[in-house]
Amino acid sequence: MSIENKIRLNALNNDDLKIFSFLCQDAIISKEEIFYNKTKKLFVATLTRYCWEQQKLNNNINYRVVTGLQIRNVDNVEYINFKSKISFYNLLAITYEKENVILNLSMSSKIKLDCKKINAIIEDIDIPWPTKLKPLHK
Repeated sequence: MSIENKIRLNALNNDDLKIFSFLCQDAIISKEEIFYNKTKKLFVATLTRYCWEQQKLNNNINYRVVTGLQIRNVDNVEYINFKSKISFYNLLAITYEKENVILNLSMSSKIKLDCKKINAIIEDIDIPWPTKLKPLHK
């Protein structure tokens, strides 16, 4: 895979969602880039995703890319532990528990999406760009 290749994946089950979680780990998400259309039951967010899939190709160069996340069949959205003065969060993991897709964020915050059936898409909107910063895990 070259850096010009864009990711576009569908998730229809929990195993697919685990791949989304890996690819979106350490993405930066802004509260201003989250949208929920209750009539269409559609949740959309724009992420600045760290390109973990590039690690084996270019160990010395790190990349980020703007990625869209869409989740369909969402009956309700609950924002847990959101802080008014915080604009950006790190996306730590995406999980599916008890008919809820959960976006686990930094600072113990969560976005809980009530959906009985998984139907999600991630799609890179731009091509990856190099960055000096790599997420650190302890």
